[in-house]
Amino acid sequence: MHPWPSHSLLPAQLLLYAVTWLCGSMALLHAHGTYHDLETAISAQIKAEPDNAELYVKRGRLHLEHADWKTALIDLERADRLAPGMLESELVRGEALALAGHWEAALAVLNDLLMAHANQPQGLLQRARVLKQLKQDEPCLNDYRRALEKTPHPEPDLFQEVAEALMACGHGEEAVQVLQRGLQAVGAVPSLVLKAMEIETAAGHFDAALSRIEAMQKSAPRPEPWMAKRAQLLAQAGRHAASRAAWQALATHLAALPNLERGSHAMSRLAEQAAANLAQSVAAAAPAPAPIIAVPPASTAGPSISITTPPVPITTSPPSR
Repeated sequence: MHPWPSHSLLPAQLLLYAVTWLCGSMALLHAHGTYHDLETAISAQIKAEPDNAELYVKRGRLHLEHADWKTALIDLERADRLAPGMLESELVRGEALALAGHWEAALAVLNDLLMAHANQPQGLLQRARVLKQLKQDEPCLNDYRRALEKTPHPEPDLFQEVAEALMACGHGEEAVQVLQRGLQAVGAVPSLVLKAMEIETAAGHFDAALSRIEAMQKSAPRPEPWMAKRAQLLAQAGRHAASRAAWQALATHLAALPNLERGSHAMSRLAEQAAANLAQSVAAAAPAPAPIIAVPPASTAGPSISITTPPVPITTSPPSR
């Protein structure tokens, strides 16, 4: 049953809920339909060419992309009967076993694959991921390094994955070098810049991180988010006066934007963030009030003086005669 909302909601809220649910359902149906359409098409090819092992591997890959590792392995067994030892079949098998959480079995498959194809980048990458799960750090990092080296045109995600693995094992400097290679190879991809900043900031290399932010601020289509990041990083580095000036520069910049731009959700949020940080910095910079010293009230009667009179001896006269 669908989790329809309570009837106490307003009609507009009901409409919004219905539209949201419908959009999500349509996206799910589209993805599901695409998978089944492709599976039907490949199955038709297999029916026409039942001895074509590559088609079974192709359908197995499709099942794996749909997270159906069991059906993928069945298709791979059929491919093996027709053409044992296919490279693509072993790659998909290793990935399917890893998806199932059978790490040792996946490692055995990938070890055999790499014995025959030592520099196969996808095999190296898959084995690095398996070794990571098995907590074998140094072999894992070695495979990550080789996978990056042997991949002809690495995507940004690969640079980031390798850098994250290096950072997790305490190789921060090497992680930054990997990200720098990625930035040189694929350009100033924001995800790589942010990851490099994260590592440099954790190591206390604030100037290097600030340089990256300033470069992105100049080249990005919208500099405002990078202006905010710069102000945050300056505060994190303990440079509070510079941070306050950066927040003020952002606030001034936002105030000068055309009404339509300034009123957008993203710009409004940044304006609120700048105002909040400026107010906080002003409060922090205000001098502390002088301590109040309690003074006891003065007495109008003046100091009390205690006078002690020595006792006068009393003598008794003898009776007169």
